[in-house]
Amino acid sequence: MSETPTTYEMISSMLVADVLERWPATADVFHAHAMACVGCALAPFYTILDAAIVYKLPPEQFAAELLAVITVSSPA
Repeated sequence: MSETPTTYEMISSMLVADVLERWPATADVFHAHAMACVGCALAPFYTILDAAIVYKLPPEQFAAELLAVITVSSPA
């Protein structure tokens, strides 16, 4: 059974903590933008879209960077 591909819409609505737990390699993307999301007390409550807005990042670009890491780190 194959897993449904992760899309921009899916990743944008996911909680930061869930993304980091499911795909630990995405921590590098947060660190590259000097985001304190990794280990933050608000990570279980903020979506990826919320985080992008708080850090004044273009949401589409940030989600695309996360998706690039997810695509590489997910088993085929």
